[in-house]
Formats: sequence, structure tokens, C-alpha cells
Amino acid sequence: MLSASVAAAIALSVTFSAAPASASGGLHAVDLGTLTGTCCSQAFAINDHGVVVGSSQVGAGENPPEHAFRWKDGVMIDLGTLGGTRSGAAAVNNNGWIVGGSTLSSGAMRPFLWRPGLGMIDLGSLGGESFATGVNDAGMVVGQYVLAGELRGFRWVNGVLSDLNTPDGTGFKASGVNKNGKISGTHVSQPATWKNGLTVLSGLVGDGTAVNDSGDVSYDSAQYPASVGVWRANGTLLALTPPPNTVDAATTGINESRHTVGWRATAAGNYRGVYWSEFGTPNLLPGLVAGGQSMAWGVNRLGQTVGQANLTATGGEYHAVLWTN
Repeated sequence: MLSASVAAAIALSVTFSAAPASASGGLHAVDLGTLTGTCCSQAFAINDHGVVVGSSQVGAGENPPEHAFRWKDGVMIDLGTLGGTRSGAAAVNNNGWIVGGSTLSSGAMRPFLWRPGLGMIDLGSLGGESFATGVNDAGMVVGQYVLAGELRGFRWVNGVLSDLNTPDGTGFKASGVNKNGKISGTHVSQPATWKNGLTVLSGLVGDGTAVNDSGDVSYDSAQYPASVGVWRANGTLLALTPPPNTVDAATTGINESRHTVGWRATAAGNYRGVYWSEFGTPNLLPGLVAGGQSMAWGVNRLGQTVGQANLTATGGEYHAVLWTN
């Protein structure tokens, strides 16, 4: 099960089938469109100023590549690539700095940082395929790279790239970072955080998927049946209630009010975006059409949520979506 940030960085495409409509918690879906007006796009993050980032297919053909995009006030722009054919944006901070992954002309994946007026730069690599998964307002970037077939975490600060290694040599996969430099992620199949060293969220199996500025970490379980929740900064657990008929679920984002977003799947393989309240109560997010499916990938302080939704009840094309009041 890939995190939102990983999916964004490698420009992963997902195709859905039909699913029933349900309660939305007061949010309605806004279609953000695509870069070229054809087929598919996904939104992975939104900052507190309403800037949305993600990936959109470009060009024609059966399986065109995806490019990272920035969307604000109805205008979507192409962020380009590092010389290759593909890119995807995973996160954006409140200064408008955007990070993700892009291929080089050689086809290798590298983490990028895009800044207003400066464009996209390559953040380098510690080995193998690399992509950025988070950026805070201080400009600290975190991400993942592949070493000997294992995903490992990195941190980039002021041009210096460092490995988030552990004393026993095992890796820490970084998924996000808050204003204080606390990094969420996964260590040997357990949710964990990193700040001046590793802290494993003991007793849990799965992934640490996001962290808010208060230090609360959303997580989801690799076990069956699905388990999702929030590890509060005070060390207590908040279990998130799965919607009825859920057999699999994931968290992908959390805001300062501990509102958590993600998705759930039924036994029939029907996916819907979910918005959990600060008490862990679930709301299924509406699609763009009655019976259409959706996935939620990110949320800001205002509760505005982004993701993707199908254009028909029978699957096929999907567009980036903003859920807002």
C-alpha cells in the first residue's frame, strides 16, 4: 500500500469502478481539471492559502506521461520536469515551495524543489531512485530513496542532503515533516518519527503517513482487517472508526484539528475518500458524479481536502478534486 507522497512522486495512476454515494460531512467536490484537457489528474497536497499540487497526464496516446502541477484559484500550471518525461508533486508549504519527484533525461527519478520565480531544481540523491515527500515552512525537505532494493529516508536542508539512518543500519522511510522538523514515517513495518533520532510508535504495525505541527501522527495498518488512527503528541492513541463495510483503509493527511483524511475500500474493491473528525468519526467524501469513487490525499488547516474522483459511476477517467465547504 503506497502512501500519497510515494504515489505522487512516481506519478502513480489508479483506475476505479463504481461505488455508492454517502454523507460528506458538509464538503462538496470541485473538479480541478487537467493540464491538457484530456484524461486524468490527481491532487496530493494543499497549503493553507489554497495552493493545490499533484500530477496530471500530458499529451496524447494510450498512456501519456504525467507532469507535476500547481493549481490556484482555477488556474493549473505545468511545473515541467528535470529533463525527463515524468514528474509528480507531493507536497507544498505555505511559502509556495513544492516538492516531489521527476525523471532526468536518463530516466532516473530524482527529488525536486520548485520555488516561485526560480523553477525546479534537482536535490540530488544518496543512491538509486529518489523522490521528495514533504516540505515545511522553514524549507526542510524530506523524502525517500532506494538503496539495495530498500526504501530509506533522507532530509535536505540548505543544500545538504543527509540519510535518516538508524544505529542498526535499517532505514526510516520519511512521509512528511512539520514546522518543528519532526518527520513522520515508517521503520521496519512500524509507524515512527524522526527528530534528532528515531522514535518508534510502539505496539503498532503499519505506516506513519503524516504529521501535523503539534506532532500528532496519522497511521494505518498493514494488518487485516484494516486499522487506522492517530498517535497523539502526548503519547495516547485515537482510533479512527472505519466506515461500514470497510475491508481496507489508509490515512494520508492530518491537520491541526486532528481532522484526518484518507480512503477506504470494500470487499468489492470500491474506493471512497474519507474525512475523519477530531473524534475519529468518518465521513465518506462525495464523488464528482452520483455513484463515482474517490480518494483523499491531503488536508489543510481549514479542512479543505484534495484527492481524485472518477468522472463516471463506471470508472475510467478521474480528475484532481478539491473538497471544500
